[in-house]
Amino acid sequence: MAFWDLAHADVALVEDGATGRRALYYDELAVAADAIARALPAPDGGKSLGFLLFRSTLDCVATYLAALRSGHALALLTPHQAPGALEALVARYQPEWIAGDAIGHLGGYTRLDAAAAPELRVRDEATPSDSPLHPDTALLLSTSGSTGSPKMVRLSYRALDANATAIGEYLGLDARERAITTMPLSYSYGLSVLNSHLHAGARTLLTEVPIIGRPFWDFFAAEEASSLAGVPYIYQMLQRLRPARMALPSLRTLTQAGGHLAEPIKREFAQLAAERGWRFFAMYGQTEATARIAYVPSEQALAKLGAIGIAVPGGALGIDPENGELCYRGGNVMMGYAESRADLAQGDVLGGVLRTGDLARQDEDGYFYVTGRLKRIAKVFGNRVSLDEVEQLLEARLGLDAVALDAGDRLLIVSERDAREDVVALLRTQLDLHPSGFQTRCVPSLPRLPSGKKDYARLQADLNRMLDTQ
Repeated sequence: MAFWDLAHADVALVEDGATGRRALYYDELAVAADAIARALPAPDGGKSLGFLLFRSTLDCVATYLAALRSGHALALLTPHQAPGALEALVARYQPEWIAGDAIGHLGGYTRLDAAAAPELRVRDEATPSDSPLHPDTALLLSTSGSTGSPKMVRLSYRALDANATAIGEYLGLDARERAITTMPLSYSYGLSVLNSHLHAGARTLLTEVPIIGRPFWDFFAAEEASSLAGVPYIYQMLQRLRPARMALPSLRTLTQAGGHLAEPIKREFAQLAAERGWRFFAMYGQTEATARIAYVPSEQALAKLGAIGIAVPGGALGIDPENGELCYRGGNVMMGYAESRADLAQGDVLGGVLRTGDLARQDEDGYFYVTGRLKRIAKVFGNRVSLDEVEQLLEARLGLDAVALDAGDRLLIVSERDAREDVVALLRTQLDLHPSGFQTRCVPSLPRLPSGKKDYARLQADLNRMLDTQ
């Protein structure tokens, strides 16, 4: 039984919105989703593609489930799109319908119901018949935030169900659980929290209030949240709140993924969990594997502090002996990538095998540790950012020849010209991230290889030395 069947009896969702709190039972959520599904276009009675600007609201979750329950494909997008980014994606993927707030500026689409929430608009002209959708395609998720890249991960119904099932198994989820949202639902980690709790018949508490705000904790206490999930940035903020001094009687589980969490912070939360009788799970994943690949069992949290852990149930991890790359096999692996509507006709091109792009080692107990990256991908506050795309963006928009480097949970821009204000303004808009996620550094000249290419290894080594002395 898939999580979108909604075959449970308890409350599924509670929303803490601007007009107060609303709740939906599982059967009510099914009715709401099916009502939306009936309004969705089905070209020639078949499969359509929709875009959802996914907010943490009951109506958006119902729209998401409507697409899954009716067999349509759906691209999940952040509601905070960079200027022109949504239009560019629409041009490439030609969705038959778009749902979200404040999308009335889009031409070529007509709103179906002025009272519907979220706003639902349907394409005025039929999508060309030579742009079919593979029947297994369920979701498209962004690979690199809001840089404007059209690259999407193609996820099947099988992958979604397999991942939700695996997470529910290793976390021991049941109907008593109450998870509160701390991340956007368009982000694979945030989405996996929702999916796994729907699979378990548990309750998801929907809020868009930041974790540092009093309203977040009022909602947490009132609804007796039992778990808290976060990327490193969220744990950094939580640390500032001094959780050891907080009375959290309903909390039972902490989960962390979305990038490397500094060992002192991870140790602090693992020790606090042990003292308070909570469970702390450090996890590793990628959007290409529907979010979760590995986890450290809570009882090993301190003993295996730097590990990404063992494979999730139903999956297997290994290391390529040729280059040390971490490889994963499982039912939750994506079908492949897409960059335009034409790519959505493809089936599974990976066969359940994912090369992660990370270098790794395995200890004598079978636990895996990530030791580096093969590809130039960084994670800033849990959001994946292509360093090459950032450099191309700075060159195109600012005429700036720069190097983008991974500085842990921040992005470092090194250039020969001091352009900090312009760089931060541009990246804040394009990546939809707080300025604290960016650093700039001006150097007399960028180091280069004899070929004239930028010497990334030298700059990264300099950065590592600088971080080690801080």
